[in-house]
Amino acid sequence: MNEEVLTRSLQKRFPGLCVTEISTSPIGTGQMADSLRVTMHHSGNDSAPATLIAKVPKANEASRAASRMTRCYEVETSFYSEIRLAVDARIPDCYHVEYSAHDDEFLLLLEDLAPAQQGDQLGGCSVDDAMLAVTEMAKLHGSLWESPLIQNKEWLHRNSKDSAEITSQLLQGVYPAFCQRFEGRIDSEVVKVGQQFVNQFPTYFAAQPKPNTVVHRDFRLDNLLFGEWEGNRGVAILDWQTACDGVAISDLSYFVGSALLQSVRVENERAVVDQYVSVLNTYGIELSKEEAWRQYRLFSFGGFVMAIVASMLVQQTERGDEMFMAMANRHGQQILQLDAQSFLS
Repeated sequence: MNEEVLTRSLQKRFPGLCVTEISTSPIGTGQMADSLRVTMHHSGNDSAPATLIAKVPKANEASRAASRMTRCYEVETSFYSEIRLAVDARIPDCYHVEYSAHDDEFLLLLEDLAPAQQGDQLGGCSVDDAMLAVTEMAKLHGSLWESPLIQNKEWLHRNSKDSAEITSQLLQGVYPAFCQRFEGRIDSEVVKVGQQFVNQFPTYFAAQPKPNTVVHRDFRLDNLLFGEWEGNRGVAILDWQTACDGVAISDLSYFVGSALLQSVRVENERAVVDQYVSVLNTYGIELSKEEAWRQYRLFSFGGFVMAIVASMLVQQTERGDEMFMAMANRHGQQILQLDAQSFLS
């Protein structure tokens, strides 16, 4: 990426722009793509920003292979080009998007939301910040609930019986290696319920309701920015590489199970679920708090699946291992405390 590429990429959004000098610095902790803050000197259009975020493919070959298998670059660029403007939730503005299916290359140029701060996946968040996050989540789900916009988009539809069979085979294949890598670092009772889940995945999949909206599927603190907008603290949602049509509550279970430390979650998760339902219902969606709670329990396995599969597919790093271990333990305890394993039989 250089001045010429940025000039060409930004001129549709900012006519007459000429980028004369750039500097870049890495930001974020992405496992599947790299993000850079780009500082620009430019002329020709005063409305263009001084900084932006460029998102580009990961250099590591293991992560690139995982991206090709999961089509995550195609999915994220398609989300920004085809769906983003219909979403009520706060999402960075997109100045330019391109994707090459031939070589799985992409470029995203996004709004820089600094000085907003990335959430701390390992440290967790406060209940107040969790409430802010699920409010934006409900806006995402509500604005696209059973929307005609998400019909006939092949890149979104990945919840077929065939994909479930592939996921089941993948879990069977990688779970032993996952247990070996994290031996002694994952609670023994979590390892046991995880094996039960892997064995019974088809039963679990059959228990799920039909998809009803676009879900993020990786709605966790590393993919959220907390900042001040219009004088109020709020949340912006990043990283749409895993977006698909799905069941709304799956995002909720995933987020709460990973973002709130165990003692905080047990005391407050009902209130967080109720807050989500209250916002969702403003879109005219009739979802009772009790049905939401039942689905919340069912989908508590989602974060455990992500910890297993992602840790085995992407480049191994020290922070990545810490994150996946924390996710496995937190979601494992969430499963056990909610008696979610009862959905496996």
